[in-house]
Amino acid sequence: MEADDNRPSGAEATKDYSSLPPNVRLDATIASVDAEPVPDPQAGRNVDQRRALHDD
Repeated sequence: MEADDNRPSGAEATKDYSSLPPNVRLDATIASVDAEPVPDPQAGRNVDQRRALHDD
């Protein structure tokens, strides 16, 4: 008895994840990704309120 025989009627077959996918050609990969600048961590903070609430 195979695993497909145990499936209830109407259930879809699942993919086989027991092996690795086929190799990808190097020219099909992304050579580089342009990084965006990191946002300012202080942006949008109320420094007066922080100074009043914290004893830094």
